[in-house]
Amino acid sequence: MDKAIITLTKGGMKIGVKLLSAIDEAVLYVHPKFYIEGENIKKIHGKMFDFTGEIFHQYRCLIFIMSTGIVVRSIAPYIKDKKTDPAVLVLDEKGKNVISLLSGHIGGANDYTKKIAEILDANPVITTASDVNESMAIDTLAMALDYEIEDFSDATKVTAHIVNGEKVGIVSDIAIDIELPNNVTKIDKEHVDKEFKGLIYVSEKSIKKPIGIDCVVLRPKNIVFGIGCRRGKSEEEILKAVEETINDLKISKKSIKHIATVDIKKNEEGLIKAAKSLKVPLLIVEREDIKKVEAQFEHSEFVKKQIGVGSVCEPVAFLTSKDGKMIQKKKGYDGITIAVFREGE
Repeated sequence: MDKAIITLTKGGMKIGVKLLSAIDEAVLYVHPKFYIEGENIKKIHGKMFDFTGEIFHQYRCLIFIMSTGIVVRSIAPYIKDKKTDPAVLVLDEKGKNVISLLSGHIGGANDYTKKIAEILDANPVITTASDVNESMAIDTLAMALDYEIEDFSDATKVTAHIVNGEKVGIVSDIAIDIELPNNVTKIDKEHVDKEFKGLIYVSEKSIKKPIGIDCVVLRPKNIVFGIGCRRGKSEEEILKAVEETINDLKISKKSIKHIATVDIKKNEEGLIKAAKSLKVPLLIVEREDIKKVEAQFEHSEFVKKQIGVGSVCEPVAFLTSKDGKMIQKKKGYDGITIAVFREGE
């Protein structure tokens, strides 16, 4: 379950039951006084303030059917960061208005609001400037493209320029197939000048920002690391090798999509911990699959005698990248080998 509907009144309970039957992956919490038996219907226990704290980070979306004042007071102590806070919506118990209260873009509250308003034939209340002006926010763009914002304070500044109708340019190493506001223009690096109030860079590469223009960098997840290592290599050693590779290639750590390795290394503690530290998946490639492509890469007879295949880091990166292009051949780092592929568009 990723959505929780919470209500305190009999009227709210009726709206909640209607929503519960219309949306997927939801649970309905009702005041014990108005509890009815039903699938995915539960009682609110304890005080509203404490109960809200218990469930605040259990769900991606919290839908409160009660006064906005109660909701604001209940959620206030638990709000931390828009990158991690859940979407919060507020409905009146007649189902006339649906308010996007918290995490409108990144949390998806604005989209949830529109969907629920359609279900209830209600009035969607959305106050974010980019939506009101039918414009675009940087976090909305990043979500649509599945890219990561490097600095949210930069995103806020550039979004303000977009919403205010000022000229903003996009400099991208990747083709962007998405409708843009009229004041947002795709440009190349040679055409960056002072007429632009803001710039959006889309790249895995290190960016040198021009002085005097507000800039935000969006990082695509398009870099694949293939890693082989001797048994017992530590998390610290592997991370040091990854960091050295990143610096050599002048790319961003935020653009790493995943690490790949061979099946015989699937329980290698250093690799597992390094992937966790980098917050990326560790993909395991079977040796039988490597054998099908290893002739394309340099291989070692010694390694083949040891594990059954003569190459690891290059073929596993190749096999787990989408039409990838090698941007670093196999390179050794004291018992660790790394190859890097950039995924195709």
